[in-house]
Amino acid sequence: MKGRKWYDGPIEINIEIHAPDMEEKKDLISYIGGVMDTLDGSHGPSFTYLPIVYQDDCQVVIGRQRFIKSSKIFYTLNIVFLE
Repeated sequence: MKGRKWYDGPIEINIEIHAPDMEEKKDLISYIGGVMDTLDGSHGPSFTYLPIVYQDDCQVVIGRQRFIKSSKIFYTLNIVFLE
């Protein structure tokens, strides 16, 4: 990976979901949870396998979610590496 590595420190994640309506029986917490799980690694007892951004979603210490009614469906994700 030429010196690239996942982040070990605290993370802030902000997501905006744009859509006509929320899916039935879904809330913003469900969406952010799925995004957070996608960005971390898989764990074994003594290792982390292929993290993308950070090792564990417990590193996320700040998170903001927002739903915006829109005719187009998309989302934006902003990740901040805190010190």
